[in-house]
Amino acid sequence: MRFIVFALMTVSAPISWGHGESQPGPHGGFIRMPGAFHSEILPVGDRQFKVFLLDINWKNPSIKNSHLELNYFETSKVKATCETKEELYFLCSFPKNLDIAKAKKGTLLLLSQREGQKGQEVSYRLPLRHEPTNRGHKDH
Repeated sequence: MRFIVFALMTVSAPISWGHGESQPGPHGGFIRMPGAFHSEILPVGDRQFKVFLLDINWKNPSIKNSHLELNYFETSKVKATCETKEELYFLCSFPKNLDIAKAKKGTLLLLSQREGQKGQEVSYRLPLRHEPTNRGHKDH
């Protein structure tokens, strides 16, 4: 029985890394998988972020029947104001006194819903960067 548990853990761990979170998204942003879809966040200037809600294959951005909430957290939570743009993405803006692009620590917390499918909250550690790995989205 222990062997079976060990074997399942060994096989399932690499699969959990295979969502391509170490690779740039189709818009050059940072990818997470909150559920049956992917979110891609792309910094725009010092305090704004484009957020794309993509399908399972990193395609077809959609804001139809979608919603999101983006927060910055270091010692307290600060909520961004998000609005839809070009029927493709959300543009989220933080207060003018908050320069998140230069933040050396903290976390962006994203809670999203894409086309009626609710996702779990995902986090993006700051500063944003793609962690190098040998595994890509092809393992998904």
